[in-house]
Amino acid sequence: MKNFLTTILLLFILQVANAQSHVSKSEYARYNCRFAPKGWNNAEGKLMCPACDKENEDARKKKIADDKAASAAHNLKNEKLKAENAIAFKKKQAEVAAKNKVTEVHVTMGKVPVSGNKKPELPVKKGPVKLGKDIQLYAGWGMGMFTHNSRANCFLNENKDTVLKSNDYLEAYAVMGENKNNFPKNIGIVLLKQTNKISNGRELNIADIVDLKGKRYFNDNTISTIFHLADDYFVVCKSPTLPEWRSYGNNYTGYENVEIYNLKTKKSIKLDKDAGRFVSISIYVGGRKMPGEPDLTPFLSRVYTNYDEDVYCLDATRNMVVRKVLKANR
Repeated sequence: MKNFLTTILLLFILQVANAQSHVSKSEYARYNCRFAPKGWNNAEGKLMCPACDKENEDARKKKIADDKAASAAHNLKNEKLKAENAIAFKKKQAEVAAKNKVTEVHVTMGKVPVSGNKKPELPVKKGPVKLGKDIQLYAGWGMGMFTHNSRANCFLNENKDTVLKSNDYLEAYAVMGENKNNFPKNIGIVLLKQTNKISNGRELNIADIVDLKGKRYFNDNTISTIFHLADDYFVVCKSPTLPEWRSYGNNYTGYENVEIYNLKTKKSIKLDKDAGRFVSISIYVGGRKMPGEPDLTPFLSRVYTNYDEDVYCLDATRNMVVRKVLKANR
């Protein structure tokens, strides 16, 4: 009990000492001070108590320092996530390369002697790859342009023959491994070396869909990203004046304009901009289930500035539907 009373006394003394460093009661008419009676401490046209002013300035500086530290920690976390994603992707690439590796055997044949009128057999020359009616193209992962994780500039067929290659391509995407999401045949996605000039002299590479002959589908130089969702659904992103932004280890990306385009029906679902300049989307919804709707398969998440969310899914009939998820339920 004695220690408790001593503590209370010390706190009281500190409070009195602190109050004494502020303006005196006689100055309350001229100065705003937090120790002044209610109604006297925030009047307009009065000077600020120097001690209060210093405390406010110290609090402001502390908040700036705290915000800076929090931002640094946040950036560090983002870099860590980005590094982890890069390591995981490289590991996946190595596994696929090991699985698809073909061992070449070189055999040296001696000269075939000529006996009688029989002529030696000439080596058979392999002709160019003949394109069939429907060809499944293989390259980087169909969703891969979301994180730009491919540096292949060609497409292969199922026999690993090169079907389409161009030095104009910076990245190429189609099927990698199993075609679980039914990437359409006879087409692929490319990121071109050609660029589109945007604000402040910056540039963005142009994306498009190409056919087996390399003919561009959209031919729109404001498209900077295209990736496949499922079946004939593709996400088409345009940033004609502003650069794309990424956050949380590339889990979210912002674009000026985003639409979900069906290549077969040629119909699109445009995502509105909300209150910001960008539309923020994420493809990291694998394994997610919609509560009470087991037949829905999520593919794309769109997050609003108030952190509400639209989740774009395919239903049992493979039609695109959207479900809104409020921030409180995320």
